[in-house]
Amino acid sequence: MNKRVSIILGIVVILFSVLIMRLGYLQIVKGAEYKRTIDNTESITVNESVPRGRIYDRNGKVLVDNESKKAITYTRDRRTSQDDILDIAEKLSHLIKMDTSRITDRDKQDYWIIKNQDKVQKLMKDEQALFSDGNISQDDYDEALYNKVTKKYTDELSKDDLQVLAIFREMNSGSQLSPVVIKNEDVGNEEYAAVSQHLSELPGVNTTMDWERRYPYEETLRTLFGDVSSKEEGLPKELVNDYLSKGYSRNDRVGKSYLEYQYEDILKGSKKKMKYVTDKSGKITSSEVISEGSRGNDLVLTIDIDLQKKVEEYVDKHIESLRNKGAKDMDRVMVVVQDPRNGDVLAMAGRDIDENGKITDNHIGNITSQYTVGSSVKGATLLAGYQNDALKVGDSMVDEPLKFSGGLTKRSYFNQDGTKRITDAEALMHSSNVFMYKTALLLAGTPYNSGMSLPSDVEEAGIKLRKGLNQVGLGVKTGIDLPNETAGQIEPIKDNPGNYIDLAIGQFDTYTPIQLSQYVSTIANDGYRLKPHLAKEIRNSTNEDSLGPIKKSFKGEVMNKVNNNDKEIKQVQKGFDMAFNKEEGTGYSSFHDTVVRSAGKTGTAEVFKDGKPQVNSTYVGYAPAKDPELSFSITYTNQPVPEPWLPGGDLGRDIINYYFKDKK
Repeated sequence: MNKRVSIILGIVVILFSVLIMRLGYLQIVKGAEYKRTIDNTESITVNESVPRGRIYDRNGKVLVDNESKKAITYTRDRRTSQDDILDIAEKLSHLIKMDTSRITDRDKQDYWIIKNQDKVQKLMKDEQALFSDGNISQDDYDEALYNKVTKKYTDELSKDDLQVLAIFREMNSGSQLSPVVIKNEDVGNEEYAAVSQHLSELPGVNTTMDWERRYPYEETLRTLFGDVSSKEEGLPKELVNDYLSKGYSRNDRVGKSYLEYQYEDILKGSKKKMKYVTDKSGKITSSEVISEGSRGNDLVLTIDIDLQKKVEEYVDKHIESLRNKGAKDMDRVMVVVQDPRNGDVLAMAGRDIDENGKITDNHIGNITSQYTVGSSVKGATLLAGYQNDALKVGDSMVDEPLKFSGGLTKRSYFNQDGTKRITDAEALMHSSNVFMYKTALLLAGTPYNSGMSLPSDVEEAGIKLRKGLNQVGLGVKTGIDLPNETAGQIEPIKDNPGNYIDLAIGQFDTYTPIQLSQYVSTIANDGYRLKPHLAKEIRNSTNEDSLGPIKKSFKGEVMNKVNNNDKEIKQVQKGFDMAFNKEEGTGYSSFHDTVVRSAGKTGTAEVFKDGKPQVNSTYVGYAPAKDPELSFSITYTNQPVPEPWLPGGDLGRDIINYYFKDKK
């Protein structure tokens, strides 16, 4: 037994001795060789683009998708020369056909210079001597060279040369170890197969799949989605610093505008990571995928695409109808539809009309353009009056022509020359200018008297009135989740009392359609001002066509509560109800017979176009009048004066009827 143990121990000692000797050999004898190998190689990690996340409507219908397309790419290593690239381009030109329309004159000059070095030396003999003697700089030499390589020389390039050049300019555009697309448009199956079969002869060239954005509903909401940069474009110049600070590469594809830009962090995806190993000369010796990456998360919008399409259809129908009735100068229609309970934007349509009646999309104009909107804002004027004790609920005033010193007269449209006592709610129903003027004067501490002068100091009163308007979203940014929102145009009124009283009837400051929508939604929502939003959910991406699990939900965000009590808000709601449902109401003709009872306000603002008097017509409303589920704002610009009866409100009626009858 002891002898057996001794034998085993001896064997173990021998094995350990052999192992130690081997380790010593590797470390001492071969160590320097292995160190040289390590020193002569370098591992580099490179990120590659992946498809972006999809965009869906609130009901799970795909609005923006990715479409795969064949692509031929090139990755240059660190030792590749221009001659090497040119050689590969020439081989590749026999396998694929390129679009040469983007080749510039400078590209042709560069290519001619590379291909004709002997001619360049003869052409630049004198300049080369001057440069060698230090009499001219490199910049001077280059300028002289390009001045001499004129169209006479570049016209020598054949069609085959241009094909090579088109490939060469794409291959030469990328940085080392960063893949660039040579061709990804209209890559035929034969081209793709031919290149794939010859990859061993084309170092750095690869066949892969690229992507581009696809829009199943074509132009519907296209301007609202925004754009994504191409691989050739990379980071847009105006956004390059912003994106570089976030760790992007210059050739990354990114959101450039609107929703694609606003939600870039969500839609961009996780890049594919490639590891390249190069030798000391910079040649790629091996590569491996570290991470396959994944497409971006999906964005679910608050938009209802069926409602959106219907709203656009109605807008186009009413544009044609109103033009036929005399609105030949009308050049824009803007519509926003919301759920006032949570701030969801259900639809947003914008149309521009040129002098020939051609219609183009301008959805984004709802947040970037502003207008004088007229009497639609009078509900906010009453709220400001209540807030500052200039009015009490149920107060009445006489609507009459207001006569001021200097011959200035102000009157209401519905009551040009008579006298009529009306309450605050009736003032909204009739759209009384006089009631609002008198409210503004009370707010300034100067009750109306016939023949009086307008108050000279209205700065404090103007601040109070605008504060009331701001509380419902007029004259301030709404906070919608899109870039480039404007707050409208707010001019000083310190020394201009005429502008101050015009402010009370919506005839001075300018507002955006989304502000009008937020304003009427605040009235509908019992005084709670909610931030309008287009994003409903972020969903994890999947490999299927279906939506993944919810990653984040966007809820209605209360920005503020108006500084009014419930009774005051209810009084404004009552006036809005009367405006749409009483025969004397300004909105009665369009809204009294909606499938559910609706409420709202109309507006007409005097404007000028090319020196010609016109009016902007606006409509704001919600339905049902009790417990509203839908709100809207409609803006028509540059309608005729004197105004024929134009049923612009019928667009709002159609939207309400579709939503509560056909859609539900």
